[in-house]
Amino acid sequence: MILVANGCSHTAGAELEYPSQGHCYEKAWPVHLAKLFGYEDVVNLSESGASNHRVLRTTIEFIYQLIREQKNLKDYAFIINWPGIFRMEVYLPESEDAFDNGWIPILTANDEIYKKSFPKPLYNYYKGWTVYNDYHSLSVDSYMYKICLQNILSRFGCKFLFWEASNSALSSSQETACYRMLLNKNNFPTFGNKDYSFTSLCYRSNQNISKHSVDSGYNSHYDEDAQEWFAKFIYRYITKKTNLGFV
Repeated sequence: MILVANGCSHTAGAELEYPSQGHCYEKAWPVHLAKLFGYEDVVNLSESGASNHRVLRTTIEFIYQLIREQKNLKDYAFIINWPGIFRMEVYLPESEDAFDNGWIPILTANDEIYKKSFPKPLYNYYKGWTVYNDYHSLSVDSYMYKICLQNILSRFGCKFLFWEASNSALSSSQETACYRMLLNKNNFPTFGNKDYSFTSLCYRSNQNISKHSVDSGYNSHYDEDAQEWFAKFIYRYITKKTNLGFV
């Protein structure tokens, strides 16, 4: 069995070795979890700054490559640690800012950085996105990304578990009820429970922020002990839910 993980910096192992490090896959929780399961390999598709859009896009691309190579998708187990909703990505393959197969990640609250580094049209696009997207619209987008990937993984008979990197607090209004009813709670059992996100669990169990994250000023990425602790938590959680098919 091969474990496939996707998410943002909390799954990529950001700042485990030095400040502002984008990823450190060999020390991130998916590696520890794969070892606990005794899996033969692990694939980490995560990247710092990743959005829900990127998670869906890159997971679809990975599945497509497996199909092209005539691999058996039932030999792969997927765990998606969904990022927060206040993020996006833009496809600009000719831009010097693009690094993820032509895509540029964009996060809110980075106005000063983007104002200095982005070309004016891209900066204006970012400003427009922050103005014209509200909590409701971003919640709807997030629901649709999750439903889409859930249905794709189910379509191919893949084993999968959805989790949340941080408390996304998606809209639970009547207007979004039609999306919530489509989520498979068996594969997303902690949806809507803010106490079970990666960051909430680490915080409540007194895990430590990486000293490199403190030094960088982000002060938000947990150290390797926390990554290993989360792997053990997920392992215990999954082994109790045998209907997920991971064991």
